[in-house]
Amino acid sequence: MKARHILISSIFMAMTGAAMAQSAAPSTAPTTDPFVQKRQADSDAKADYKAKKKEAKAEYKSDKKSAKKSLKNEKADSTAQRNAELAATPKDKSDLNKGQ
Repeated sequence: MKARHILISSIFMAMTGAAMAQSAAPSTAPTTDPFVQKRQADSDAKADYKAKKKEAKAEYKSDKKSAKKSLKNEKADSTAQRNAELAATPKDKSDLNKGQ
């Protein structure tokens, strides 16, 4: 009895799998149904929008990265220049007490 149940269930699973494998693949041929045409047009527009958005985001990220790198370089240059100027000018004792 148990073997019979196992055999029946395995046959049923095999038939179900075969039936799903034989289902019709979506056709790429144009259709005359206006709802299908609208759905396809909407899908195409969405895919185009996502592609453009992805490209714009990548461009924005690269621009932001280069701007950040440029800002860091400018900061390092100005810091080095300021340190060089401070090292070149001698400090008088009277200059040290001006801020107090």
